[in-house]
Amino acid sequence: MKIKQLLLIPVTGLVLHASAQTGVRPAIPAVLDGVTYSPNGRLMLTKAGNVEDLEKKDLYTLSAFSASPVGSETGILLDIHMQGFAGTVAYGPLDEEALSPTVAFLPKDVKMTDGKALLEIKKVFVRSNDFFKLAEKGKGVLGYRIMDNSGRIIYEGRTAFEGTGPYTVVPTIIEGPMINDLQPGGCIISYETQTPAKTTIEVGGKTFTEPGEGTHHEISVYGLEAGKRYTYTVTYGKRRDVHTFQTAAAAGSRKPFAFAFASANRATTGGGERDFGGTNYQATRTIMATAAIHQAVFMQVQGDITNGANPSDDGHALEYANFKRALEPFWGRIPVYVGFGDHEASRSVFAPDPVTKKSKSIEVFPYATASGEASFARAFVNPANGPLSEDGAVYDPNPNNIDFPTYKENVYYYTYDNVAMIVLNTEYWESKDPMATSGCPEGYIMDQQVKWLRETMHKMENDPHIDHIFVVTHGAVFPNGDHLADAMWWDGDNKSRAVVAGVPLSKGTIERRDEILDICVNNSKKFLAFISGDEHNFSFLPVTPQTPIYLEGYAGKKIQLKRNFFCINNGAGGSAPYALLPSPWSGGYKYFTEPPALALIHVDGGRVTLSAVRIETFENICESVRLRD
Repeated sequence: MKIKQLLLIPVTGLVLHASAQTGVRPAIPAVLDGVTYSPNGRLMLTKAGNVEDLEKKDLYTLSAFSASPVGSETGILLDIHMQGFAGTVAYGPLDEEALSPTVAFLPKDVKMTDGKALLEIKKVFVRSNDFFKLAEKGKGVLGYRIMDNSGRIIYEGRTAFEGTGPYTVVPTIIEGPMINDLQPGGCIISYETQTPAKTTIEVGGKTFTEPGEGTHHEISVYGLEAGKRYTYTVTYGKRRDVHTFQTAAAAGSRKPFAFAFASANRATTGGGERDFGGTNYQATRTIMATAAIHQAVFMQVQGDITNGANPSDDGHALEYANFKRALEPFWGRIPVYVGFGDHEASRSVFAPDPVTKKSKSIEVFPYATASGEASFARAFVNPANGPLSEDGAVYDPNPNNIDFPTYKENVYYYTYDNVAMIVLNTEYWESKDPMATSGCPEGYIMDQQVKWLRETMHKMENDPHIDHIFVVTHGAVFPNGDHLADAMWWDGDNKSRAVVAGVPLSKGTIERRDEILDICVNNSKKFLAFISGDEHNFSFLPVTPQTPIYLEGYAGKKIQLKRNFFCINNGAGGSAPYALLPSPWSGGYKYFTEPPALALIHVDGGRVTLSAVRIETFENICESVRLRD
């Protein structure tokens, strides 16, 4: 199993709590308040009636389901080492020669008993079942899906083999390759191997080699020409995988291109691939295929990619692996940038309130290794050009320690040609009740991230190659449905705010939203639109200085917007739909559509337009909507 090592500033002054029943527990971060350990070593909320942590566990984890298969006399034996697990396994050959490799599943699945199943090769890959001539070649790659006894898909794996019986498992890329952080001169190519291996990439007459063996691989390829399509070959052991990608257009070349975006890909009801181990595999793969058909040069995903909110990194990793598998046939040539949503958080959940029946939760700590932000950084390869954390802010209780979760690879920016994409984290260090525990309410952006946004916006504003700036958030600046009760609105109540070590921050949700608007709208000529994804719909909101953005009677200071801009929400990645609910601005929404849908921004020099399509029917939701001439 891979786990990408997360590079962080080390935590100093760590003190561990000891309990007779539970052993050593991690120190409670100094930024929390109202959280302690009970005498039996469980987390407890002292400001909420001494409610104890439920100590939830992930039922399924990546380390179990990606356990290495082994060869046998007649096939490949899977063993996930889960006594009592009963289900089925569907399997078939991977079409390695295709532009977008996928698995051709065989007509019949096999039973899995006590976590074990045999993927028969010798007796199965004969005659018409042997489409890719595996018996003749004596080698190939099998893809397999493990389902529980109710038929729910838990995980899809890969294994490469050699032989004609007995069969030998050989080093296998079990995830990827994936194109990341695309630049005019190259990119980062990442992938996972089942067992430790030293790999190389050949591209453009250059060879890029890793310094040592590992299961997680990130190789930077560089020195290539801008806007050119390349074939790249990944070599590991005896195997060679061949793929293609195109480098980014030269900065400021102002050639026509399009990019795609969608969010909220988490699982829903309806059976089959709609709930594929925590993600809507069916919608996610179709969205990416639609993006490829429309020749999108990159895909932006704004969070809530799986059911998430896992109590462990290993549980998150399994769901993330399924999400990546859905995109994998295309990610090998089209880069995907992933944002952080509220379902990406790792949560310690407490017993529900006896009256409201609702549970409070906090981010899992130690933050450096166990938080949702840490798990996210291990799972994805995004640009690492954002702020470090909220450490160093005026409210930091320990200036010499690292007390907050990381921003590494969950707050970042990237550019393509004349467009800048600034990706924020509106779900950082989330708490369901900051006044009881400290933490952030959904949608709130803290000081260090705001400072970084201001600096990055200024940098892009002064970059002569950049004409258009998009700011990507998960929680919407102007929500429209279920998240009117949070995001950057909280039903119009400015009382909601982050709390650090029991002390509320000076600015509330509405004040902070207005500060973001001032930075992006009033102090930038290039800023064009907010792209969000928390509301499960596609919707388009033109905003003018006349658009109402406060409740009647709001007594706080109000911002005066100086120009027009747009809010584009596409949380139509596959989750259950959120309907349009009343708000001061709800009358301005256009093209309001349920999931699943894909949105595309088309850029041609100074001209920018929006289109969106229903991915199940290819019916246009809107097309050629003018954003800028």
